[in-house]
Amino acid sequence: MKINQLTLTFIIILTIFFLDVFTDNGIAKLLHSVFSNAAYPLYIAKTSLENYFEKNVTVQYITIFENKKPELLDVLSVELRGLYVRNLKKRGIIINEEGKLIGFVEKTGQVGYVTKWWESEFPVTISATDLSVVGYYMKYRIKIPDPTIDVDKLSGMVYLSEYMPYGKLLKERGINLGVFKEGEFLINIPKIRSKVILLEDYTGSEENPQK
Repeated sequence: MKINQLTLTFIIILTIFFLDVFTDNGIAKLLHSVFSNAAYPLYIAKTSLENYFEKNVTVQYITIFENKKPELLDVLSVELRGLYVRNLKKRGIIINEEGKLIGFVEKTGQVGYVTKWWESEFPVTISATDLSVVGYYMKYRIKIPDPTIDVDKLSGMVYLSEYMPYGKLLKERGINLGVFKEGEFLINIPKIRSKVILLEDYTGSEENPQK
């Protein structure tokens, strides 16, 4: 059965080939014309969409608290790696009432889970006197990937990376994670009280930026 199907397919292809040769590529030209006409509307639609998005840049303005008291979420319990929070329905970062970073939302739900930032791994910005250095926080240490930076002479405040959600905002408000001094990270662990605040993720991503 399979041999018959293969034979029939081969005969059809060979017939089309000979017809195309004897008609001076007439069949190929016909197929080209049909497919070109069929694809033209799609090309016009693609071009129109590209022009639209190039001319209409969307700027997203983020208002955190809208001049009103933010919603306070109840901390149910705290463990070594994180904390359980009631009615944590969306992803984002968690801060305390003083505005200091507590951690990252790992699980949402009626009882959500927040990983403490000092138990996570994520990029940071070290703001020295005359430069900003990109680093990576992991296990109470900060690694500097740039080999041109003399780590033993680097000192500055450590902030959540400006490329992470709310990173630039927290930095501008002076909310730091600690101090990097001559190769050592002096960590600033915030107090976890009975209430916390959620800053919702505005990137649209379901994945956490930290591990």
